[in-house]
Amino acid sequence: MGRVNKDVGGYRGRRTITDILKFIAVALGVIVVLVLAGGLYLQKYMVYTDEGPKLELPPFLQMFRQGEKEPGVSSSHPNSGSVSVVIDPGGSASEPPAEPEKPGLAIQLTVDDVLNGTAAARLEEAGADTLILEAKASSGQLIWHSDLFTADWAEVNAPQSNNEALKQWNEGKVYTVARVCCFRDDSVPYSLNKRALRKGNYNWRDELGLRWMSPAHEENQAYIAGLCGELAALGFDEIVLEQWHFPVGGKTENITRGDRYDPNAFTTELEDMLTQVQGALGPYDTKLSLRFGAEALNDGCSLSGLSPELLDRFASRFWTEQEGRMSLSASPAVRDLQERTVEIVPQADEDREFFQAVIPPKE
Repeated sequence: MGRVNKDVGGYRGRRTITDILKFIAVALGVIVVLVLAGGLYLQKYMVYTDEGPKLELPPFLQMFRQGEKEPGVSSSHPNSGSVSVVIDPGGSASEPPAEPEKPGLAIQLTVDDVLNGTAAARLEEAGADTLILEAKASSGQLIWHSDLFTADWAEVNAPQSNNEALKQWNEGKVYTVARVCCFRDDSVPYSLNKRALRKGNYNWRDELGLRWMSPAHEENQAYIAGLCGELAALGFDEIVLEQWHFPVGGKTENITRGDRYDPNAFTTELEDMLTQVQGALGPYDTKLSLRFGAEALNDGCSLSGLSPELLDRFASRFWTEQEGRMSLSASPAVRDLQERTVEIVPQADEDREFFQAVIPPKE
């Protein structure tokens, strides 16, 4: 019989050096690929701090690093003193709350201070950051030249050159407020009797002996709205309407009733006027604020036509004395009373007023 060969397979000799080197090369290649893949995966969890780069592991890896055996089960109690911050890749970490804005000081100067170039120095000397100008006085006089017929007819215009000076000032960084005395006006009713509040055959006068335009008269409403639009075009940051309601001082019982003075329509007529003013300011970034006294609220609403709802709807801010703020605070109709109130404080050294309030800087 022939010999049976028990080596049925091929030759199985020892591995050569070449085979070992190939194996090592393949293993190293696999390791390099895994390291690169892991680095790319963990790159999004790398956070750079003042102390250098740190690795913030994803929750499922943190879980096993902390010894948790399954999701949602902690092996130890959390440290109540630690804080976890989640940073959105498309956003930024939450910033600490800003410090409350300190009250600003606003003082009133004359238009002459602007024209002669002393306004900035006077504001700095007083430590004020806001300038107030009486743009339309109770006499009816204006500090600028208006293009409106009523201003020209009543001869209340200032020189045309004032307009350019005011516009140039308002292009600066100082927040500037224009006070507008609306219907208490001693000039227009004298020139245009048909638009005045009347006492029989005469113009009615208030406790100061001054005439009033009728707040109900459509031409008077348009006049005030037009003046506010011109002031906004000159660059004023804020307009404060004063005596924008029906009179509450003097012998109001002597005012002739009729279309110019109908107590049943007071609030509606004021709403019409404020809507026109708001529309005139629409193209400009000018705040509309309303000034009122305590006497115009509460029991005085029947005389003034003023209502908390009107104030809340139209006023960016309320300018009033402390008594007026207290009167308004009793109304649930007014929102954000504290943030919207400018307190008027009498000056101690002069017979005039300055205004102290949180007034935002000009952006």
